[in-house]
Amino acid sequence: MSGIFSTFNTAKRGLYAQQHAVSTASHNIANANTEGYSRQRVHMRTTPGFLIPNTGVVGTGVEIADIARIRDAYLDVQIRYETSRKGQYLARQEILEQVEMAFMEPSDTGLNTVMGRMWDAWQELAKSPENSNARTIVRDNAQTFTESLNHLYEKLNALKSDSISLTEKKVYDVHSILEQISDLNDQIFKIVIKNELPNDLMDKRDLLMDQLSSIVDFTYKEDKYGRVTIESGGRTLLQPDKDNEIPLEISVVRSVEFVEDDNVRITLIRGGDSIEGVTTFTVTKDEYETISFLQDGVVVFNDPSWDGANYTDAGFSLFEMNHGELKGYQEISAEVASYQSQLDGLARAIAYAVNTIHTDDGNFEGSVSFFTAADGSSDISKINAGNIRVNQAIVQDINNINTRRAADSPEGNGDRALAIAQLRNARLPIQEFMDASYDPAGEITYKSDEMAFENVSGGNTFEGYFKDIIARLGISAQQADRMVENQEALTGQLIQRRYSISGVSIDEEVANLIQFQHAYQANANVIATLTMMLDTIINRMGV
Repeated sequence: MSGIFSTFNTAKRGLYAQQHAVSTASHNIANANTEGYSRQRVHMRTTPGFLIPNTGVVGTGVEIADIARIRDAYLDVQIRYETSRKGQYLARQEILEQVEMAFMEPSDTGLNTVMGRMWDAWQELAKSPENSNARTIVRDNAQTFTESLNHLYEKLNALKSDSISLTEKKVYDVHSILEQISDLNDQIFKIVIKNELPNDLMDKRDLLMDQLSSIVDFTYKEDKYGRVTIESGGRTLLQPDKDNEIPLEISVVRSVEFVEDDNVRITLIRGGDSIEGVTTFTVTKDEYETISFLQDGVVVFNDPSWDGANYTDAGFSLFEMNHGELKGYQEISAEVASYQSQLDGLARAIAYAVNTIHTDDGNFEGSVSFFTAADGSSDISKINAGNIRVNQAIVQDINNINTRRAADSPEGNGDRALAIAQLRNARLPIQEFMDASYDPAGEITYKSDEMAFENVSGGNTFEGYFKDIIARLGISAQQADRMVENQEALTGQLIQRRYSISGVSIDEEVANLIQFQHAYQANANVIATLTMMLDTIINRMGV
C-alpha cells in the first residue's frame, strides 16, 4: 500500500487539477459574451502509478492533460463558405437597390415616361407644324429627355465609382486582416513550441478569419505549430515561416483611360490604400493588349516590390475569387457599366433615327441635326447617354425644327414631324448601337421617299428596349434579395449550431463550478485527514 506522504501528493494533485478546472470555468463565464470566444474544457487524466511488490500498481492521482477549445473545424469551414456567399450578394444588393432608385421605373418622372412624352410632342407638332407653341413643346420635351438620360448616366457613373471605392476599402481590410493573422501566427508559434496552449489567440485568429470570409472566399490549412496558410483565387495570400509571409500585393484598378497618342493611362490602388497606394502608369495601346484584363474595378495581384515604373515588373494577374464582398462589388461594377453601355445604345439609336429623318435629303437647305453630343458634334460615334443634347441651333431657334416633307411643301405640312413621331414603333437593332463604332448603313434600310426605316428582324422598339433593361435590372435585384435572405437564414442556422457547440452556457458552467468545488473540498478533506493521521503518529503514539 502507498504511504501517507504519497497520498499527500495524490491529494495535492487533485487540488491543483480542480483548481485549474475552477479557473477555466471562471474564464468561460467571464467571456460568455465575448465575440469569437470558444468554450474551454479541462481534460484530466490519471498520473502514472507505481508498482508495489505483491500488491500491484498503486494510483498517484490526476493531472491536467490539456485545456481544449470546444470547436468544430468542419462547421467553421461551412460557416465561412456560406458567409462568403452572403457577402457577395449583400454587396450586390447594396448597389442594386440604388441602381433601381436611379432608374425610378415605373414612375411619372422615369425615363420611359419622359421618352413617351417626347414622341407625343412630335405627334402633336405634326398636326400643327406652324404653331410655335407646339415647336416649343417638342424642344422642351426633347431637352427633358436628354437631361433625364444624362442625369441617369451620371447617377450610374457615381454608383460605379462607389462600388470601386468600396472594393478599395475591402482590399485594404483584407491586407489589414492578413497582417493581423500573420502576427497571431507568430505568437501562436512561440507558445506552441513551449508546449503551451494558445487557446485565446486561436479564438482571435478564428474571428479574423470569419471576418475575412465575408470579404473573400479562401481555403486554409494549419501546420503542426498551429500556424495557418491561407489561399484564395489559386494564389497564396499568407504563408507562415517565410521571409515574406504575405507574398503578393492585392490591388484595385480604379480607372483605365485612353489618352492622347494612342496611350492608355491606368490608375491602380495598391493594397487598397487610397491615400498612399495610388499608382498611375501609362502604356501604349499595343502594350495594353497584354494586360487588357485591367479594367475599372478589377482586383489584381501584383509583386509588392514593384516600383510602379515598368509594368512588366509588376507581375499582374487577375484575382479570380469565387465569392465574398469583393466578388459582389466587382460584379456590380461591371453590371452598372453594362447598364451605361445599354443606355449609350439607346441614345445613339434615337439620335441616329431622329437625325436621319430630320436632315433627310428632301429637306430644305441648311437643316441641322436634332441631337448632338455636348461638343456640338452630330457624329453618332461621339454621342452617348452622358453627353447627348438637343442641338443648340434648335434650342436657340425653334424654327430650325424641320417638319415639312420637302422644301416646296406648304407651311402647314407636318409629314416629317409625323415620321419622327412614328419612330416610337420602329423596330431597330438598338443593341448594336452599344458599340460606338457600329455602322448602321449595312443593316438598317431607310426609305427616303417614305421617311421611314424598315423594321429589322430581331430589332426592338425604343420603349421595348428600355423596358428590357428595367426587366433585367429587376431580375438581378430580386435574385440578390432572394440570395441574401437565403444566405442569412443558412448562416444563422450554422452560427446557432456553432454556438450550441462552442458557446458558453452560464447554467452549465455554474453546475461545473459546483462539481469542481465539491471535488476540491473532498481533496482538501483528504489532506486534513492525512494531517490528523500524521499528528497521531508523531504526537500521540508515545514514541
